[in-house]
Amino acid sequence: MTVTFVILTLTILLFISGKLRPDIVALLSMLSLYVFGILTVQEAFSGFSNTTVVMITGLFVVGEALSRTGVTAWIGNKIVALSQSNSNTLLILLILGAAIISGFISNTGTVASLIPVAIASAWRLKTPASKMLIPLAFAANTGGLLTLTGTPPNIIADQAMRAAGFPGFSFFEYALIGIPLLIALGLYMRYLGIKILPSNSSNKREDIDASIQNLEDAYQIFEGFWKVRIRPSSNAIGKTLRTLHLDTEMGISVLKIIPKKPTPASLLKKLTPSEDEEFIEESYILHMNDELIVNCSENRIQRLIDRYNVAAIKIAGDGDFVKENVLSDELGLSELIVAPRSTYRGKKINIGRFGKKHKVQVIALNRYNKRIRGREFVLREGDSLLVRAKWADIRAIQDESKDFLIVGHPEELAKEIGKISTKGILAIGALIFMVVFLVLGVFSSSITILLTAMLLVAGGSINMNQSYRAINWNVVIIIACMLPMGVALQKTGAAKLIANSMVSFLGAMNPRFFLAGVFLITATLSQIMSNSATAILMAPIIINAALQLGYHPAPFMMILAVSASTAFLTPFGTTTNMMVMNAGNYSFKDYLKIGSGLLGVFFVISIILIPILWPFY
Repeated sequence: MTVTFVILTLTILLFISGKLRPDIVALLSMLSLYVFGILTVQEAFSGFSNTTVVMITGLFVVGEALSRTGVTAWIGNKIVALSQSNSNTLLILLILGAAIISGFISNTGTVASLIPVAIASAWRLKTPASKMLIPLAFAANTGGLLTLTGTPPNIIADQAMRAAGFPGFSFFEYALIGIPLLIALGLYMRYLGIKILPSNSSNKREDIDASIQNLEDAYQIFEGFWKVRIRPSSNAIGKTLRTLHLDTEMGISVLKIIPKKPTPASLLKKLTPSEDEEFIEESYILHMNDELIVNCSENRIQRLIDRYNVAAIKIAGDGDFVKENVLSDELGLSELIVAPRSTYRGKKINIGRFGKKHKVQVIALNRYNKRIRGREFVLREGDSLLVRAKWADIRAIQDESKDFLIVGHPEELAKEIGKISTKGILAIGALIFMVVFLVLGVFSSSITILLTAMLLVAGGSINMNQSYRAINWNVVIIIACMLPMGVALQKTGAAKLIANSMVSFLGAMNPRFFLAGVFLITATLSQIMSNSATAILMAPIIINAALQLGYHPAPFMMILAVSASTAFLTPFGTTTNMMVMNAGNYSFKDYLKIGSGLLGVFFVISIILIPILWPFY
């Protein structure tokens, strides 16, 4: 027992210090328990076969599929549309949207999908993004309390109840306390938090501008933008872009079509790419005074003027122009590096034909940090092509071709497309399947979640390689390696000793005082270490103490799950807090100021409602 306490104390101190990665700390803790003879080999590795770990692993895949297929970004865009240009309405909608989404996918995936939406919406409403991002992170953490699978501590509390011989919590049972807490969060942020939160400028726009400037430095892209107008006497009138062969024969990339005549909504929709349409609508028939935004050299624009009798003026390209005319939620710029063993090495390419083959537009080529001009190139190893394309097509090149290396992270950017595809509909169907089967209890929770993940893989919403990359192995390792600590605490009697101490200190008081003690201890630990590790450490201790006092463990396990999700005071309490810190330019003090009051609100509501909803006896 003494050795177990020493290992436990050192584990907690290492978690708090941050000098070692949390997963390394968890591994060292598990190995120490075996080396000192406290656990057998089977007990030490029991966490890796635990259903809790299996469920959480499967949920990472489900959440990634929803994010990858654009479901979360689509929901985010709908939230913005409903805000009706009101910053207060946007704040409430972001809180509700983040909470609902995080009830079904990971908090991290939810925040990653909604950060761009929150920042872009704040810009449009001339509101500092810092007024939206901490509420977004806190809402994602609170939204995990709406369902059984919303956050790992919920699953840990449920499994601890079942292991002790009690019925676990139903899928939506957490919502009984989660909804009141979410309402309290919304009211707190709307009327008090919005005043406390700082008015910082977001780093996101600066990052975008810096990225565009880096591309300009490498490729001189600003010098190649032109606005072309179809004159009344132009022989291009009545022709389509496909018949003009601007890309393949003239090396001119058409970035945007601006119709002069009133255009039906259905046609306007076709002028921007979608999943089932061409990159640019090549069947569009040109009319008098239509305008095209194109990218090419001065020599090529002159040939276009001579051949088709059009007017052209050079555009003073800059970062804002690129963001408005070249980039979008679906389109972006990426660099393709010719790989050492590329089949294109030493081959001549026509930029138009190459673009059609790979569904990209070649904007420029860089060799040895110098732009190479022309319509045809002989590619060499290490050449970098700046291309404009849908993120899905860039990802296809990355997944299917060994000819090019992709610079940047198009997989992450693809999650911001904001349109639901056929695969997205399948992902929603799989999510509904999971929820229904979990509610009805057709299979065990772990089997249901794995079945859902396999349905998503079989339907093409996510492939196996993407599934493996989606799993946050740090979290899996922490949980799997910390579960044996719970076994050791039980096996050596350490859990019973701690429970006895809690009973002797709080047992003679009203059970609400014991409940309050559980909340405060767990909430304190969750500010400085993983909420999963906190829940694993506290669960066996709390159950032992509750049973000794003659209480039903349900209210104590519920408050364990709630308090483990209240990491509001520090930026490193949860991954979501860290994600918004840089984007919102927050300081440590900002979290403490906004989080302390909210933590107090959650404490009061939990102590009042939980004993009513889950009685002590």
